[in-house]
Amino acid sequence: MTMRALLLGAAFVVLTAGAVRADGGATVSGVVKFKGTKPARKPADAMLGNPFCKEALGGKAPLEDKFVFGKNGKSDTLGNVLVYVSKGLEGKKFDPPKEPAVLDQAACAYTPHVIGVMVGQKLEVRNSDATLHNVMTRPRENRAFNEGMPTKGTKLEKVFTKPELKVDFRCFMHPWMLAYVHVLEHPYYAITREDGSFTIKDLPPGEYELSVIHESSQLSAEPATAKVKVAAGETKRVDFAFK
Repeated sequence: MTMRALLLGAAFVVLTAGAVRADGGATVSGVVKFKGTKPARKPADAMLGNPFCKEALGGKAPLEDKFVFGKNGKSDTLGNVLVYVSKGLEGKKFDPPKEPAVLDQAACAYTPHVIGVMVGQKLEVRNSDATLHNVMTRPRENRAFNEGMPTKGTKLEKVFTKPELKVDFRCFMHPWMLAYVHVLEHPYYAITREDGSFTIKDLPPGEYELSVIHESSQLSAEPATAKVKVAAGETKRVDFAFK
């Protein structure tokens, strides 16, 4: 889905002190809002051209995942935005989670559409469809791969060795299939829900810069960063806006 309209943007930040966490870790939460004209969410009609996919979808094409808008109170919101600590953790090392991050292929689509994973953490790619999928990536910093997953229940495990944002996952068999994997050096990130909300927990006390990224170059947040200072057990709010 492409659009020729130029969308200019602005972001704003709201910081408010909140409650104390018993474990001493700080929490940053907030909402990513959307201002201006919304790009249209179009049905992924190409999916219905494949007999298996058409049957799996009940003959009705879902809306594309590129733009996911919602509501939070009276505000319009934007989903599938990565919010992450971009400065303030330099020199610190974090062990990757033992449990894998999971990217599934179900009803001829990647789910979730956007996911985060730490360097060194396993990414488990699943095939929940009784049809052939072919998982391929085009990373810049990590090793590319292109592997078939021929049967339902097939699993593929991958580990990224370098941080890299917006690693695209595609399927050679179903060209509309697209997901983005953000690879980070630390666990302090979140993907916004449809209502724009996000929460980053257990952040060590300190001063940080937060950044936001959406897959589309048609949307922008200006500035795309916000500074926040948190003490032990403190909760603060940071709101962003895309346009």
